[in-house]
Amino acid sequence: MDIIKFTDNNKEVIAAAIEILNKGGIVIYPTETCYGVGVDATNQQAVNKVLEYKTKRADKALSIAVSDRKMAENYVELNNTATNLYNLYLPGPITVISRGKNKVANHVQALNGTQGIRIPDYKLIRDIVAQFGKPITATSANASYKKTPYHIDDILNNISKKQQKLIGLIIDGGQLPKRKPSIVTDTTVEDLTVVRRSDFDFENFKEYHSSCEKDTEDFSLEIFNKIQSYIGKKLIVFLLQGDLGTGKTFFTRAFAKHLGVKETVSSPTFILCREHQIPEAQGMLYHIDTYRMFEAKEMNDLRCEKMFKAPNILIIEWSDKVRNYIENFFDGAIVVDMYLEHIDMCKRKLLYAIRTF
Repeated sequence: MDIIKFTDNNKEVIAAAIEILNKGGIVIYPTETCYGVGVDATNQQAVNKVLEYKTKRADKALSIAVSDRKMAENYVELNNTATNLYNLYLPGPITVISRGKNKVANHVQALNGTQGIRIPDYKLIRDIVAQFGKPITATSANASYKKTPYHIDDILNNISKKQQKLIGLIIDGGQLPKRKPSIVTDTTVEDLTVVRRSDFDFENFKEYHSSCEKDTEDFSLEIFNKIQSYIGKKLIVFLLQGDLGTGKTFFTRAFAKHLGVKETVSSPTFILCREHQIPEAQGMLYHIDTYRMFEAKEMNDLRCEKMFKAPNILIIEWSDKVRNYIENFFDGAIVVDMYLEHIDMCKRKLLYAIRTF
């Protein structure tokens, strides 16, 4: 068993991990939740080794980590519900259960043919999986029924010598923040089912359908009414995601009317940010479009420290490009995650969740 400390040595760590994975060995790795245990999910001998390490029943499925949605689609069927979750919340601390394609080793998929997928919000792991070219198991690194591991000592002090000998490599990411394991959602049933909850809140997870501009205006009013009590008191951030033409700017224009904004709200694609005074809240509405940004850190050019303060409201289009970068500014904020999707020429599906940070 080798232990390698992860600092800024990405290439060294990735190479070491892939070497062990190619040999069918076990890699212990850090994530945004806790330490995980990974092997090649398509290698039966490697999977058997994880089952021995976990001392768990072979009839209990193992989630897998993939690098992105494209890789996920090689191993599972994504319905509309799953696709929306991927677009809204991944990478992130969510395991999405979908119908599997039977391309993994035995005991990875559940007996009913379903498969849990993780896209960790931990770039090192996504890079390892991307370069490895195959999914790895994504179960927590503790032996079954032992404490959740946030430090490698939590692992080594709670497993036997025999279990330790099964480990090929430990990537030591230091002390991880003590967050709950990923939330598990089953998208194979008609209604979204939360199998295991985490710090992630799905209580306000809702879906809305629009067949005309009037419907979208009504939707903007529904959102306005839900957060009206926070306007002028808290920082409010809208994270909008959806393809071109799904109505992100139209939603912003409709919402701005409820705020009393008098100026015409138009797309900020070519100037990145447009500013509008909110008359009654004594704050600003910042309408940001990150479509033309190459790197998330370009947000700094917009003076994040000034914008991300109460009582301002930010509406950010193509938010997935900067989401991880700007979350550092969300302390105490009300955040509205929104995904807009084409159904046909006129119809749109609008999925949203309101969270408090």
